[in-house]
Amino acid sequence: MATQALVSSSLSSSVEIARQILGARPLQSPIGSSRKGSFVVRAASTPPVKLGADRPLWFASQQSLAYLDGSLPGDYGFDPLGLSDPEGPGGFIEPKWLAYGEVINGRYAMLGAVGAIAPEIFGKAGLVPPETALPWFKTGVIPPAGTYNYWADPYTLFVFEMALMGFAEHRRFQDWANPGSMGKQYFLGFEKYLGGSGEPAYPGGPLFNPLGFGKDEKSLKDLKLKEVKNGRLAMLAILGYFIQGLVTGVGPFQNLLDHLTDPVNNNVLTNLKFH
Repeated sequence: MATQALVSSSLSSSVEIARQILGARPLQSPIGSSRKGSFVVRAASTPPVKLGADRPLWFASQQSLAYLDGSLPGDYGFDPLGLSDPEGPGGFIEPKWLAYGEVINGRYAMLGAVGAIAPEIFGKAGLVPPETALPWFKTGVIPPAGTYNYWADPYTLFVFEMALMGFAEHRRFQDWANPGSMGKQYFLGFEKYLGGSGEPAYPGGPLFNPLGFGKDEKSLKDLKLKEVKNGRLAMLAILGYFIQGLVTGVGPFQNLLDHLTDPVNNNVLTNLKFH
């Protein structure tokens, strides 16, 4: 009996201590006092921290913050047109596709921003023939503005480039719709390198990440952010190239040289005739 009483007392003490620590309330039994030792455990909890809650915000609204939670690289809550809102004006487009498209177009813009100005720079430096050192808006036109003879006529080159680009874009879309599918389709033995990482925008592997950047989660996150920022800047640069070409009639590098030579008479205001 003494042992039974000791055990009962010990259990009662343990139950009471647990009840006090966890902030539980004893249950009132409708039958009587025989079940007064029962209690409900209510563990103390704190509200979850919202992903990206400590990020800087750029003209964010309560509506945009409802679906832009900071999980995407470069997400600062900026979406004044609601294009990424699943229930807004952009709802007919998959938000994931918009985020994916921004990364892809940013990469194209970074290549284009360099490729558009490189012939001018190389031409001024005498590294390429004058007939190929053309402003970007004079290259690739039909009939050609230059006199350089390629291996085929401009029409053949145009059709050939369209076919190759269309094939590459088709496979890229297939991988977005079904990640990893390109690693299962035969492609001259390269399919083993095209399986991807499960994230279409960042396939990785020896073909798309030969230097092995982003080996840990933190560095990969930082690189994604830098890529998006530079991609956005490059897209604005391409827009600037377009406007400069329409207004001045010369390439961006020549615009820079003219401005450095005479900044007073060659600037935004004088080119737009605000003088």
